[in-house]
Amino acid sequence: MIDQNLLLAQTINFILLVFLLYKLLYKPVRNFMDQRTAEIEHQIRSAEENQKAAEALRLELERQSQESRQQARQIIDEATKRAEEVQAKLIAEAKAEARAILDRAQREVQLEKEKAWAELKQQVGELAVLLASKVINASLDDAQHSRLIAETIDQLDTLDKGHLQ
Repeated sequence: MIDQNLLLAQTINFILLVFLLYKLLYKPVRNFMDQRTAEIEHQIRSAEENQKAAEALRLELERQSQESRQQARQIIDEATKRAEEVQAKLIAEAKAEARAILDRAQREVQLEKEKAWAELKQQVGELAVLLASKVINASLDDAQHSRLIAETIDQLDTLDKGHLQ
């Protein structure tokens, strides 16, 4: 049959073995597993925090990028506006200069017309006196000659200048 002493010894040995295993293996393994679990949980929390920080950084970078694009558009718009203003100013200056050149040219043409008209009057007067003196075959003194030239010039002034313009 079963020997009670043997059964008691085996039971005590089993309990001692369980106690020793509990003290030597279970607690250290359990502590190790708890530490490992805590480490993994810490790493997961850290990864989640890093992910949140990365998402916040991504959003901030997107916002800055949007602001940069808006600033670039604004700078381009301002540069375009300034270029259009400069272009309009240069065109206005060029038109003013062209008008000034045209006005100067018209004044010069008018002065040349007047000069030519004055020379023509003088020559016509002299020719008229010369012709008149030959026609009447009389010699005129210088005073009569000057008087006739002045009269002829006065008569030419009364003529319509429109024929020369």
